[in-house]
Amino acid sequence: MKDLTNLINDHLRAVKALVFYEGKKDDCYVECYDMNGEGMAINSHPLSVRESQKLADALDSSIEVKASYLNGIDLFPQELLYINSESNGFIVWYTPARSVNLFFKAELGLADGSANIPALVWKATRQGLWIWAVKEQGRPDGQSQLFCAPFLNVYDSGSVCMGSVRVDVPKNCSVSQFKQLWEHYFFDSSFSHTIAGSDKLIGVWGSLIGTDEPFPTSQLKKANKKLIDILR
Repeated sequence: MKDLTNLINDHLRAVKALVFYEGKKDDCYVECYDMNGEGMAINSHPLSVRESQKLADALDSSIEVKASYLNGIDLFPQELLYINSESNGFIVWYTPARSVNLFFKAELGLADGSANIPALVWKATRQGLWIWAVKEQGRPDGQSQLFCAPFLNVYDSGSVCMGSVRVDVPKNCSVSQFKQLWEHYFFDSSFSHTIAGSDKLIGVWGSLIGTDEPFPTSQLKKANKKLIDILR
């Protein structure tokens, strides 16, 4: 063992460390750490797609996604944060702050139009969708604080009221297609009503639609969750 340790120290250097978290239902979350020159673990973050691919190559293995509707042949999108491949599995992904087109029912008194939205974290199963906002730019990690998504039809819990929107997820849906479908269902349908506490959002969106103003993240309401809390 001592000879093996000396051989490793002479020819190899530690660059990554992985910590596996396992839940009660055998779901798994992987935290990745970079290693500095002194062999100390730094910069914790969720295992990225690129890191997963490098690990798979090193082990000469591949990841099998068991949930049939997430089993289409495709590369994982860069925005993917987590995948649960149980029978009713889900994925978690993020989208950066950007400008999108928003649509509203006429009775809300808001004109349709483009507006800047904050960075978002999404969680979706075949049947349901949850959305939160995050303040930091770039890829969030397990300790990122979540905020209530500042949209009508979204509860403080993150659950989205889809109303009469017909959600149709193909059986052999790939991860990329699954992600795109849910973003389409959310943004291409009209926001129809306010949920308790969301009335003030009408004024916020009224001031942003049709402008280049960034979303005022100071208006975001802190949720009682961090990103790692939704990975179950």
